[in-house]
Amino acid sequence: MGGRRKDGAYALVPDEAELVDAWFRLGFGAQHAHAVRPAPAAPLPNRSGLTIRRAERGDVPVLAELELALPQHQGLAPVFSAGEMPTLEEALADWEESIDDRDYATFVAERNEKVIGLSIGCSIEKSSAHSGLAQPDNAGFLAYAAVFPEARGLGAGRALGEAVLNWAAEAGYTSVVTDWRVTNLLSSRAWPRLGFGQTFHRLHRLIGH
Repeated sequence: MGGRRKDGAYALVPDEAELVDAWFRLGFGAQHAHAVRPAPAAPLPNRSGLTIRRAERGDVPVLAELELALPQHQGLAPVFSAGEMPTLEEALADWEESIDDRDYATFVAERNEKVIGLSIGCSIEKSSAHSGLAQPDNAGFLAYAAVFPEARGLGAGRALGEAVLNWAAEAGYTSVVTDWRVTNLLSSRAWPRLGFGQTFHRLHRLIGH
């Protein structure tokens, strides 16, 4: 059984471990996952049939659109994470300024010469969410990945993740960290399949009922 209060929702779950775990992972306790895996010892091959390449300045308009794709997805069920989202104009301005920043490695996936997704790699030290025990030494960071809804299921997400893993190994990092909202089922399935093992839970509680 479940219910709603003015500032959230609750679930009344029988004391059965599998049911409790399922609801816990649906956001009634667990909110975010942190995970790590070793950098690949040898380059991971691209088996998707898609073209994976470094982003260029001419990609800025589509990169701005892809920056909105992830928050738009996470605003839907079952994630319900409707955080503040930039406008397309703000995303364009940000990419115009940052596309040449060498601290970030941006990759795009193309199908029929059309960009359908992107991923971004950087040093873990660029992430404020990964600090203290959650910040391994000499680690790269899979900071962002998004694929347009109509192009999902083609293997672009996996290929873009592998591009960041290969970049991290070439840059000399010994491991790679990422994180995801646990109710984002696409991420919760894709990143463990790419070898990421969960290290930390971010637990969430609404206070002030």
